[in-house]
Amino acid sequence: MQPQPPPVRPQGKVRVVIVAAHDSLGGAARAIYRVFLALREWQSDLFEVILRTPNKTVNDDQVVGGKPVRNRREFFEYWIRTRYRKYFPRNTFVTDNPILHSQALYDTGLGREINSLEPDVVIMGWLGNSTISIREIGRIRAPIVWRMSDLWLVAGAEHVTDTQRYEKGYSRRSRPVGESGPDINRETFLRKKRNWRKKSWIVALSKWQARQAELSDLTKEWPVNVIPVPIDPDIWYPIDQKEARKKLGLPQEPLLIGFGAGEATRHRHKGADLLFSALDSVEFRDSRYKDSNSVELVIFGEEKDTFQATPIPANFLGKLSNNELRCVYSALDVLVVPSRQEPFGQVAAEAQTCGAPIVVFDNSGLADVAEDFVTGRIVPAFDTSALGEAIAWLLSNEEWRCELKKAARDRAIRLWHPRVVAEQYAEVLRKAAESAR
Repeated sequence: MQPQPPPVRPQGKVRVVIVAAHDSLGGAARAIYRVFLALREWQSDLFEVILRTPNKTVNDDQVVGGKPVRNRREFFEYWIRTRYRKYFPRNTFVTDNPILHSQALYDTGLGREINSLEPDVVIMGWLGNSTISIREIGRIRAPIVWRMSDLWLVAGAEHVTDTQRYEKGYSRRSRPVGESGPDINRETFLRKKRNWRKKSWIVALSKWQARQAELSDLTKEWPVNVIPVPIDPDIWYPIDQKEARKKLGLPQEPLLIGFGAGEATRHRHKGADLLFSALDSVEFRDSRYKDSNSVELVIFGEEKDTFQATPIPANFLGKLSNNELRCVYSALDVLVVPSRQEPFGQVAAEAQTCGAPIVVFDNSGLADVAEDFVTGRIVPAFDTSALGEAIAWLLSNEEWRCELKKAARDRAIRLWHPRVVAEQYAEVLRKAAESAR
């Protein structure tokens, strides 16, 4: 099948094709769709923006969905090799890291399709395992801007890792003790180095993430820009706390601590265990809240039956819509995001835009989202005593909370408004497009 001719390019505009595995499933997908909307709304005079995803769910004409067309050779190779690897592996890959590993081994046809669109710049979002292969990415003719959703760009097959093997180029000696079988992380990293010969531009979501890109043996020479996730203050705004609690069926009297993370009990890096230890700590228990009925926990994004007993009474809200989440953030007295690793922290940023004070660790991207003693608290990682003390400090002073709530929204609008973020992307995209000329 012959590739379709590219759409007619609007005169004078730079064509940008954004590539992502999904447009709405998961935090990374929602974030890249927000970037797409921000560029389309605030930079439409300079850029023609197309979002290409195999898994389209939004009702948007400028989002192109569906599986790319494979030729017979690609389809046959994919079919044979995936089944061989599934049913006849030489060894089984065993690791202590349960988070997704994406090898991106087999051509999908998407690389050829992207070239047929004749873009001036390609933005790569979260790709997953079978959106596009590493080899296909290396064959894209246009300059590439990588938007880091996690650590997959700078690492091997891992999306989340704390081994820092990427600093050592995945030497054999750097392999962690808990892994056995084929070293798919080393294999994937070396394939990236073989196929990605030309420099790309990197958009990191936080200073921590930018530092990881600068340390990686793969991307240490690539230009890095720090640009946060756009958060629309017309969607995320505070509403009356009592009204929010009423809409959600939450109690009016207790002080409410929030925690939200999908599959938090399965993914250790989300830090549910650290939060529970903090709520059980002496620093929290010896505060003025010795009566456990005066403080309750609000857990959203996961169902009740996935959690063990919580240290204080808990309200489980499950998965929520944006309107419901806005109510949650407004209903809370404090949101705790105890992640061991977070590239940015979209939930924390949404909460800040709705005026909710937050408590986070200082180890990763969340340190950029809060401002200590101004919009929330930042405590040493992973000090559960300090975490408990910070939560108690926020709960103990209503006047402080009011000050923090106002400062949180003001700072969020200043840093994360889609117009501000779109301008920052525009600068990177212009540089990338000019490099090809």
